[in-house]
Amino acid sequence: MAMNPMQKKARTSFLLGMLLTLVITGLVIVFLILQISKMKQEQEAIVYRDVYVVSQQVTSGGTILGMVQLQKVEATVAPNNAVTPENSITYLTQLATSKIQLEVGTVLTTDMINVEGTPDSADVRLQEYNMIILPTQLLAGDTVDIRLRLPSGEDYIVLSKKYIEQTNADTIWVKVSEDEILTMSNAIVEAYIMQGALLYATTYTDAGLQGSSTPTYVASNSVINLMNADPNITAVAKTELAARYTEAARAQRDTVNSALGGYAEDATANVEDDTNQEILKQQTARQEYVDSLGIY
Repeated sequence: MAMNPMQKKARTSFLLGMLLTLVITGLVIVFLILQISKMKQEQEAIVYRDVYVVSQQVTSGGTILGMVQLQKVEATVAPNNAVTPENSITYLTQLATSKIQLEVGTVLTTDMINVEGTPDSADVRLQEYNMIILPTQLLAGDTVDIRLRLPSGEDYIVLSKKYIEQTNADTIWVKVSEDEILTMSNAIVEAYIMQGALLYATTYTDAGLQGSSTPTYVASNSVINLMNADPNITAVAKTELAARYTEAARAQRDTVNSALGGYAEDATANVEDDTNQEILKQQTARQEYVDSLGIY
């Protein structure tokens, strides 16, 4: 049966539409295949890395206490200088401190960390002091200089950049080496002798970024001689002490000696009175601590 022109035209249009639909469908399928292949390649190219994120807030200048304040996570996107298990031995030592305040969730990077020196030497001890005037807002984790101010106004740095391990209303606990213990003891006694002298602490505003100040207090000749003979003081510390006691430093020591001379008659009584107060405060604090344990 012959097909009229209208039917023929409709059939042709239908076939062309079907062909066009097949072409478009084929192109869409090819596009989807290419996209899936690309996504698969990108997925395979992703590098997963173990990094550390902060799980507890770390203050600026505060010690980073390893897994106490950090959590290891697997990340697909992380800074190139992120701290990883591979470099943690270098950056997460017991002396690692934060240059800035780290908030929870922060990915830890190497430029956030300050690592100084080596682990504590054999002569380092945790020492408590209750005769220092403390800043009203001092907290554990802060960093301080301990200074001695004479009645005449001269002001000396006795200990530099000390991290506050613990603190309460009138006592701080800091790590000190043998030479620092002797220097501090000398400063305490001399502060006791000179009525009006003040042994006090000043807080670093950004301990992570600020360098250590240089101690300017010079111990007495008898204490220096004791340091030189003390086998507990490391050779490195003795070398540093020797370099510190320059002619200018000895002139500063003469200033302190001159100030002490004005209290020669009352020196022993002054030291006894203040030492007794120190002992009483420590005994009271010790008793309160023991009572809180409930084991005696």
